[in-house]
Amino acid sequence: MRLVIVSPLLFLYLPARHFAMKARPDAIAHEVIHALGCMLVVASLMYIYANARTTAASEYYMGVATVVMYMNTVHRKPLLLAALGTAGCLAVFIIGMQYVTVTSEEAKLPAILCSIGISLVSLFAAYRIEGVERKDYLASLREKTLLARIQSANAELQQLSNTDQLTGIPNRRGFDAAVEETYRSSGRPRAVILLDVDYFKHYNDAMGHPAGDECLRLIGNALRTALRNDRESQDFVARYGGEEFAVLLEKCSQPDALAVSERLRRTVSDLAIAHPARPDERDIVTVSLGIAVSSHRNETIAQALGRADAALYEAKRQGRDRSVLAHEDAEWVVAQLHSGPEPVAETSADRARNKEAGR
Repeated sequence: MRLVIVSPLLFLYLPARHFAMKARPDAIAHEVIHALGCMLVVASLMYIYANARTTAASEYYMGVATVVMYMNTVHRKPLLLAALGTAGCLAVFIIGMQYVTVTSEEAKLPAILCSIGISLVSLFAAYRIEGVERKDYLASLREKTLLARIQSANAELQQLSNTDQLTGIPNRRGFDAAVEETYRSSGRPRAVILLDVDYFKHYNDAMGHPAGDECLRLIGNALRTALRNDRESQDFVARYGGEEFAVLLEKCSQPDALAVSERLRRTVSDLAIAHPARPDERDIVTVSLGIAVSSHRNETIAQALGRADAALYEAKRQGRDRSVLAHEDAEWVVAQLHSGPEPVAETSADRARNKEAGR
């Protein structure tokens, strides 16, 4: 019976418990079934013991102690369930001893006391192991919590270091980090726009630095809103330094870049921020924009920014409040979209004729 029935069931139970614990490690039903299974094993041992006819069968009671130690130290359960399971196994053992005939009555009491002693020792071991595991768990939980806080603090610091505190948009550091990754990984056309507030020093001198800060804050928010509503992509705007802003346009052709640039220019003009100290005929804050479109992967971000900066300088030379597109071959296309319906590319021959005409 032990060889053919009990042992095969035990060997089947071990993998079944293993997979059940992996599927639902927190299910209390596993522990209850485990305790009942150990009691069933004890009952099977006592059944064999009670039906034995030789005195050698008296050694079977040691199997009861082995089952209890296994239950409390190998496949452990919470201490309360371990105590209840141990009490159940001992109860089955003590009741079964009443039916044993091959062991004398004088020998039964020492066997019972020995099993009780072994069970108490195993419960104490389970208690100590549970205490150590609880301490290890708490220490591990503290480490994980501390690590999560450190990671959160680092992420916050990274966000702060990459964000302009005045406008709330990325600063130059954030822009450089994001654009460098974009230019390294993307083979699609993209554009860089450099945008500068016209006569901002005059504005600051006349209105004061608090008003200048508020002007930059309004412009930064307006640019961010205009990009968000204009393109569903990874485009973003950053404060590049002082009164200068930088914009990255992903998957953008030259006509698209010009259209977006003009939208940004009009957005700032529509704010109608009064500028009483302009040396020209305008009386509101405006911006000039330089655009560089890269259609190949060989151009670096530094080269694109250099072309955009040169285009921005050209926009200021042309009279400000306008967009200028820099060609990849360093020719200029002047886009005065605020005064005309469509931007027209100016070729070298056109520029020579205009120069001769006294432009």
